[in-house]
Amino acid sequence: MKKMLIKTRKGGASMFVVMFTVIILSIITLSFTRLIISEATKTSNTDLSQSAYDSALAGIEDAKVALLRYHACLDQGYRKGTASSSNECERLIYYMQEGIADQDCSTVANVLRREQSTDTHGVVVQETQKSTDSGNNSTMLQAYTCVTIQEELPDYRTTLTSNSRLRIIPIRSSVIDKVDKITLRWFSDVNATMAKKDSGSSKSFCGNDTFASYDDIFKLYPRGNCNGKEQAPPFLTVRLIQTDETFDLSELSSAKSANKTDTGQLYFLPSNTSGTTSIASTEWGKSADKAENKVTQVRCSESGDFWCSVDLALPETFKGYTTRSDANTYLLVSIPYGTPDTDLSAKIYAGSSLQQFTGVQARVDSTGRANDLYRRVETRVELVDTYFAYPEFEITMTGDPSGTLSKTFHATFNCWGADNGSKWGCSDTVEDADYSSW
Repeated sequence: MKKMLIKTRKGGASMFVVMFTVIILSIITLSFTRLIISEATKTSNTDLSQSAYDSALAGIEDAKVALLRYHACLDQGYRKGTASSSNECERLIYYMQEGIADQDCSTVANVLRREQSTDTHGVVVQETQKSTDSGNNSTMLQAYTCVTIQEELPDYRTTLTSNSRLRIIPIRSSVIDKVDKITLRWFSDVNATMAKKDSGSSKSFCGNDTFASYDDIFKLYPRGNCNGKEQAPPFLTVRLIQTDETFDLSELSSAKSANKTDTGQLYFLPSNTSGTTSIASTEWGKSADKAENKVTQVRCSESGDFWCSVDLALPETFKGYTTRSDANTYLLVSIPYGTPDTDLSAKIYAGSSLQQFTGVQARVDSTGRANDLYRRVETRVELVDTYFAYPEFEITMTGDPSGTLSKTFHATFNCWGADNGSKWGCSDTVEDADYSSW
């Protein structure tokens, strides 16, 4: 009897061991299964998201084609017809202008005669239902479902980079004769690299131990040399070119006194402690006088979408204000040092009233879909050539042999030289009146 009881106890212990082992293995198996399912779902969602994004980009590209055809037809002298016009350009112009006015999602599809599927609610980009692939790929329906276009915009947007430092902005508006102010904003929060000093929450700008310690002016440092610190907003040059409908080229190389000039160039240096936020219209004419030609500090701060902002009052044209032509009015904006990359916004005003840019940029808003996942992309499309070759740097001097050119060079922030192995220091700034003479 005793032996049988011992055997029974041993058998019961084995059952408990087996039971707990099975439970532990089941938990491990279920955990791995859940992990596999979770990763598969993430992979599927990522794939769908990328496919929806690609579909939205396809809508953007189709919108570019539609805009090119539309403006080509306008340039050829065609005008708006009807939806059933036999002339392709008249039909195309009808759908584009009606679509822009109504913000119709089918504008691009109608202009390009793209087939719109009723069951997928959009222009199919890729059909994979007959794919031999298994899983989501076999049922992934890619399409762009809504593409809208706007050609009258409250601002002009662009980005200046080291590879594209200059942008020529046409100032075009239905009320060009009334436009008297341009607001420029640059260096957005997106451009700023948010880094903090190890000693606390205060920010350290590239090249400075404090927010700005060099004559209250941001230093300019090349790309990649900030060592984790924030890059200060870039130095900006702005040139105005405006003429009447008829003009003489000599009007672009001279300026009248007071408030009438067809050209002028200003130089803006960001500052965080001092500087202006508005420029008087008379400053453009003064820029023709080398004695008045100077750098202007612009007050910048981290508040708002853009750190730097300045209002530019426009002068009258050389011949008179009321005959300004929107075909001959431009603002040339550049970052001469090529760094850092900066977003730029320009707005035009008539008095205190914000005006629309007309025929300068188009805003394209495209929504793409893959299965039941949607992605939306918005971009700006240039309607005029703002990238043509333009001389970024120029020097004008008279042929007088006694004429001289004086230039201040700021070559480095830590100048040093070496002679026969001996290192010696030198001035960072060099100014030499005899640098060049005629």
